[in-house]
Amino acid sequence: MAASKVANSDTFKVTTPSARVIHMTRLFDAPRELVFEAMNRPEHVRRWWGNLGDGYSVPVCEVDFRVGGAWRMVNQTADGHMAPFRGVYREIDPPGRVVYIEIFEPFPDAESLVTALLTEEGGKTRLTLTAEYPSEAVRDMVLKTGMETGAALSYDHLETVAAGLKAAPRAPSPR
Repeated sequence: MAASKVANSDTFKVTTPSARVIHMTRLFDAPRELVFEAMNRPEHVRRWWGNLGDGYSVPVCEVDFRVGGAWRMVNQTADGHMAPFRGVYREIDPPGRVVYIEIFEPFPDAESLVTALLTEEGGKTRLTLTAEYPSEAVRDMVLKTGMETGAALSYDHLETVAAGLKAAPRAPSPR
């Protein structure tokens, strides 16, 4: 993978701490409230999720962001191939934690349990994402799809989206 010119790209790390788990971390130069917002609001998600280069898009980005709410995203590749994902939110604790089920629709029996933690780190935000799969074989299949490269590129775009939110004037939060 070519070196990215996006801030903090070099902080992205993927490990497999156990037979059924993929663990990813990435540092973002934005407050965790903004990274949390960029990760969970559809108008932001469609700008970074699955954005792997020219010609890629997210024509479907449905997010019912509440415990028990469903989400569905479809990534479209430059050659028109569709990659549909869906899931359900299990836990939401803004702005630090989201737990959800993720299913790649062509393999509905291979769901993963994903936990995303956002922590403050020296004025930046560390994302720690843990995905647990039903078996080592499923975990290995996911790794072989190029998931690591795709996640790295997507998180580079998330960095850009979060930085844009940081720079944009913010309306006060309703009380």
